[in-house]
Amino acid sequence: MEALEKFVAANETWVAYAAIALIALGGTSALMIAALDPNSGLRRRLARYEASLDKEIGFLLYRTTGQKIARIQIGITAAVLIVAFLLDDVFILALLPFVIVVPIAVLQRRRDKRIAAIELQLDGWLMVLSNALKAAPSLGEALATSQSLSRPPMSEEVDLVLKEVRLGNPTDQALLHMAARCNSRTLWGAVATLLVARQTGGDVSRILEDSADTLREMARLEGVVKTKTADGRAQAYVLGVLPVFLLAAIHFVDPHWLSALGSNALGYLITIAAATLWILGFLSARRILAVDI
Repeated sequence: MEALEKFVAANETWVAYAAIALIALGGTSALMIAALDPNSGLRRRLARYEASLDKEIGFLLYRTTGQKIARIQIGITAAVLIVAFLLDDVFILALLPFVIVVPIAVLQRRRDKRIAAIELQLDGWLMVLSNALKAAPSLGEALATSQSLSRPPMSEEVDLVLKEVRLGNPTDQALLHMAARCNSRTLWGAVATLLVARQTGGDVSRILEDSADTLREMARLEGVVKTKTADGRAQAYVLGVLPVFLLAAIHFVDPHWLSALGSNALGYLITIAAATLWILGFLSARRILAVDI
């Protein structure tokens, strides 16, 4: 026993590194086992996350998969952990939330921009569809004409509707699938108006023209609201991002200035509380400024 204690004392550094390596190996093995087991909670959560990525990617018509993005995130996460361990710098771990959140946030942001672009083109598409129905009473022919005269992304959505019709689905069902895929209240209203007008035998062209006029007025009002709240949104984003750059600047000037926040339990509690309040404040500001007319 004394000989073992002397050996440990003489090789304390190497024993510490060996213990850390064994812990890392054990943790990696446990993660691998959990990831390879199809019935594990980790695998099910990963599958749900990949499915949510696939949903966003499918709507944006990107040529990639959620599995590829998730694997890239896992690789970057492992690299951040290794760099933080090698440099013995706990603040490098602050990059992990960005690695985890940024991909899905970017996809959702692009989805919102695509939906906004569709809603902006909707009144023009309804006018084109109305004029096409005057020339050709068939809704399928009118949709094909509107697709060729529209710009992306509206033309891409109409093209998907036409492809679905060619595969055998009814036109009404294909239009409902387009509305469900975009998940836009404005598009839902336009599609519902079109289908109800067809089924009740009304003047579809006239109803579509009235709908286009209503959508133009709604777009004008939304533009006024966005203009009035633009300064508040800009201030909210600046104040939300400022703490991150401030912490990075302080850490770059003096790496030991914030070391107390990562060296004891009180520091961890303060860090968690500050991060929680920052996230809640940012989300509250976004909710307050998200005026819905």
